[in-house]
Amino acid sequence: MPFWTTQDLPPGQQFGFWREVLCEAFITLDPSRKSQGAFTGSVEAHAVSDVNVTRLLTDEHRVLRGAKEIRKTPLEYYFVNMQIEGDVLAKQRGREALVRPGEFYIVDSTEPYDLDYRSNLEIFSFRVPKKRLDPLLKDAAGATAIRVSKGSPTGQLAVDFLQSVVRQAQIPPEAQETVADTIAKLVALALGGTVEAEESRPSCTRRAFLNAILKHIDENLFDPSLSVESVCQKFYVTSRYLHRLFEAEETTFGATIRSKRLARCAAELTSSTDQSIAALAFACGFSDVSYFNRVFKRAFDKSPTAYRRANLGVQPKSGTQ
Repeated sequence: MPFWTTQDLPPGQQFGFWREVLCEAFITLDPSRKSQGAFTGSVEAHAVSDVNVTRLLTDEHRVLRGAKEIRKTPLEYYFVNMQIEGDVLAKQRGREALVRPGEFYIVDSTEPYDLDYRSNLEIFSFRVPKKRLDPLLKDAAGATAIRVSKGSPTGQLAVDFLQSVVRQAQIPPEAQETVADTIAKLVALALGGTVEAEESRPSCTRRAFLNAILKHIDENLFDPSLSVESVCQKFYVTSRYLHRLFEAEETTFGATIRSKRLARCAAELTSSTDQSIAALAFACGFSDVSYFNRVFKRAFDKSPTAYRRANLGVQPKSGTQ
């Protein structure tokens, strides 16, 4: 996984190195800054099929791609850029959009653009080949420098899915093409998609919904009130639709939560001897200690006490009931 950082360089060399990083990690660009001296920036990149996925941490600066840079590297990409921290004023084709955290926009590498990054920033960027995204956009010329937020259902799905892709430690090779295809289709739907993009909506949004729900489960795993009802209320779906999402993965909503909670309990049992087993069970979201003991033994073939004593590191069986 390629990684670049200015951290180990003398302050006078940091921004010059950053110029090289941007050109290598993205495409030929002309960056500039208002101040002198030290500059902090890092880029972590990995490929998902033909989509380059990057996470940037950087000080404020400005990035231009003009006619000179386009002639030097006339490559055909869209950059789908999401702000996690800090703002950017994005300009292309006579439009401009002020994009804030949790929002994204796209720019076209075949035409000039101007990105004014403000304050300290964290950015998730996806370099998508034009040949992948263009057929899905109803109005490609009108799609750049347009702010997309969670204010619309498709915007929320796209934002959640893009964030989940960057935060995945590793995507299996056999899943990468599906993930790259979903990135393009959700971005297109959020910006106004073609018939092809619209026809992909059921399968595309189903996967995006599932990823968003799994993220929500992870973030609220230890909340005893996490339930079918609370998730349906959060995502505006019916319980029948929620159950069908998990059935397609050959598991259930309840089994998924149990498996995740049991895995965390197992890790805590072998790393902490200060808390009682009952306290750990409650802390991990279980409200009934007797029930916890039963499902733990079913998953690990040992009681929690025996498991702690043996200090085993195995994970629970998939789809534990």
